Amino acid sequence: MLLQHHDDEYAVRNPADLATVRQTPDGEWIAEDATGRSAHGSTPATAIAALKR
Repeated sequence: MLLQHHDDEYAVRNPADLATVRQTPDGEWIAEDATGRSAHGSTPATAIAALKR
């Protein structure tokens, strides 16, 4: 049996470090990180992008 060792090509992310995203009743999206910072956007992607700025 041949075993190959591969170096990690991708960093493993801790799910606790990822933003959580929720939608408000009026359709706006809010992204929040583990530290409590939050940002708003019209889509989940724009909310996360605003949070990372």
